[in-house]
Amino acid sequence: MKNTPVSILACACLILAAFLFGLYLGRNISGETIQTSVLSPQSTPSSSATVPSSQNVTGSATTGDGKININTADIFALMTLPGIGETYAQRIIDYRTANGPFQDISDIKNVEGIGEKRYEGIKDLITTGG
Repeated sequence: MKNTPVSILACACLILAAFLFGLYLGRNISGETIQTSVLSPQSTPSSSATVPSSQNVTGSATTGDGKININTADIFALMTLPGIGETYAQRIIDYRTANGPFQDISDIKNVEGIGEKRYEGIKDLITTGG
């Protein structure tokens, strides 16, 4: 019975290692995929990155059909769109703050860096809400 505490410690270490390895693989204990966008190289914040503030959260981000409303979505909702990371999401918010709400989804191409190719990748996933 002398080795009981050592055995318990060894089991605890194995469980912790399995948990951490699961996080490394992007899965939780139940096997479901978890979001690790904060840890991915694509969304690594730069020194000039801005922290989203409460003024960026202006309403419901999604509509009944699952589309993201680019006039009301916060930075995190915008970052769920393919090809839209923190920088582009903040540019969208800055553009609508300076110019008012988008009238048509194609107006998003007026945002710096969002051209035809990026627009084609998101046009079926976004709405202006009206």
